[in-house]
Amino acid sequence: MSSPSTPRVSFDPVRDAPSEPVEDFAAMLAEHGTPRSLKLNIGDKVHAKIIHIGADDVFCELSPTQEGSIPRLELCDKEGELAVRVGDAVDAFVVANREGVVLSKKLGRDSVDLDGLMDAAHTQMPVEGLVTGVNKGGLDVAIGGVRGFCPLGQVDIGFVPDVQVLVGKTLQFLVKQVGDRGRNVVLSRRALLEIEQRGKASKLRETLAVGQRLTGKVTRVAEFGAFVDLGGIDGLIPISELAHARVANVEEVVKPGDEVTVDVLRIEDDPKRPGQMRIALSRKAALPDPFVAYGSELHEGAQLAGRVTKLEKFGAFVELFPGVEGLVHISEVSNKRVRHPSEVLEVGAAVSVRLLSFDPTTRRVSLSLKGAGADVSEGGKAGAAPSVGTAAEGVVERIERYGVFLKLDGGGTALLPAAESGTPPGTDLARVFPVGMRVAVEIVAVDERGRLKASKVAREAREERALVADYNKSEGSGSGFGTFGDLLQGKSKGKAKVKGT
Repeated sequence: MSSPSTPRVSFDPVRDAPSEPVEDFAAMLAEHGTPRSLKLNIGDKVHAKIIHIGADDVFCELSPTQEGSIPRLELCDKEGELAVRVGDAVDAFVVANREGVVLSKKLGRDSVDLDGLMDAAHTQMPVEGLVTGVNKGGLDVAIGGVRGFCPLGQVDIGFVPDVQVLVGKTLQFLVKQVGDRGRNVVLSRRALLEIEQRGKASKLRETLAVGQRLTGKVTRVAEFGAFVDLGGIDGLIPISELAHARVANVEEVVKPGDEVTVDVLRIEDDPKRPGQMRIALSRKAALPDPFVAYGSELHEGAQLAGRVTKLEKFGAFVELFPGVEGLVHISEVSNKRVRHPSEVLEVGAAVSVRLLSFDPTTRRVSLSLKGAGADVSEGGKAGAAPSVGTAAEGVVERIERYGVFLKLDGGGTALLPAAESGTPPGTDLARVFPVGMRVAVEIVAVDERGRLKASKVAREAREERALVADYNKSEGSGSGFGTFGDLLQGKSKGKAKVKGT
């Protein structure tokens, strides 16, 4: 028996009738009813959302009623760290669909057959292959029990100097052609790399901004600068932005394959390539400021050695340190009246100067040749740079990856390239040539801007030739100088004595 306080509920057909016709409701159910599973075949490409990350597999949602799994290792980076998280979307291929959908980013070389290659060619699914050899036109690649061929032009995006280094490596390819029942399988690694590059470029475009600091790899050098791959997008470092010091030869600073840190200067549309960008980069912006590094030496009255880099009607520019230049006004060039600095100076001249003033804000350095030890008042050129073939000595002033900068006796700076230092490739130059060490060299080149290139190898070869000449002379005169080995030993002792004094 119901409680008197409980209201009775009854159904009124008129009052409780649905607000929409029954047939409309049925149509809605038919349209938005229970979701159906996707019909997936081996080789199908899917776009899946990660819903769970396990110890060995990563699980993805394929549809509201379907899940698939992909090996965790396939989603790790080169360091073995997982590169995705729950909620991320991944593109993968169906490689199994019996006891659950199994996905993969590629088709393993040990699990492929002719049908699998056909599917891979149709769906553009990457396949793994072992490079077994090199022939006249390209690479021989083993994909399971099938032999494939990758033409040389399809090995990489850029030129590969020695494809022999790829033999024995397992690489990924796209299948471009399967013919003659599997006896003619053509592969392309370049096409796969270009797809990956476009993906990286698309992500980079979303975040690229002026002032951003990035790391890239030098891909090509030209007279006007160096091209850098930032990760799918190329940028240009103009020659004026390679270093704080004036650069005459790009390859003295960077070479193809070098990794560089750069700042983004400008991003603009490329008028020659619609839809593409022109990106201007600066390497020197990411380097230490030379005015800070040498600031302690830039004080009024300082006596400094430098090299003339440019002559103008109003005066001469003198490089004091790499990236630090000062101006000698024409009134400070000589004790006598001159109409143009070229009357007493020339580009490349090694000079001694006195620092008159330095403004850190404007970075203007004013210099004077008067009373600084440079005899330019009696006519003639002052401090002419050493000519090619002359012997010189200097002190290690700065060390770079590509060579050592020497402050020469009498003023001026010379570059001793690593290749001319007499050390094996890859040597840590800072260990062999510590700052302050004296080095004997020979000047082997002077460029159009007066920059000096020195060689320790050439200097030592010159000295050895002189010893041989002395030895041959002594043998002919019978003066009894001893053996050639005695001469070398005496020379070595002489060097040690000089070094110790």
